[in-house]
Amino acid sequence: MFSTYKMMEVLDCLDDINEMVKSSDEFKNYIFYKNKLEEDYETKALIDQFNQLKLDFEEVERFGRYHPDYKEKRKNIRLFKKKVDLNENVIEYRRAEYVLQNLLDEILYVIGKSISNHANVVSSNPFFSNGESNCMTGGGCSCAS
Repeated sequence: MFSTYKMMEVLDCLDDINEMVKSSDEFKNYIFYKNKLEEDYETKALIDQFNQLKLDFEEVERFGRYHPDYKEKRKNIRLFKKKVDLNENVIEYRRAEYVLQNLLDEILYVIGKSISNHANVVSSNPFFSNGESNCMTGGGCSCAS
């Protein structure tokens, strides 16, 4: 019974953290640019067109470079990806997504390290990495260096 009560307290604290994140400027910016991305007709059409090119390329990719259209489709998808990546709405969305992800990484890092210095905190940000490899090779690939 006592452990259930403690667990409920922990879950309540997590709800509080969740609400704080949702009220943060980082989250509000992320939602703003996500909605802007979804509502802009040109950007949405661009993304839909890119997704269709990806599907077409997956069909060709099954046969690899031996397919007669492989090089052309690969080139087209790379050029179109660049076009999507340079779209202003996509740039702003990715920037807001990156900032929000950094906030979440920092929260997880602080919680993990407050519990134990040996807690494994998984993060895409090298600032919050403890220098250990998570690639399951035991550092054999030297990805931690």
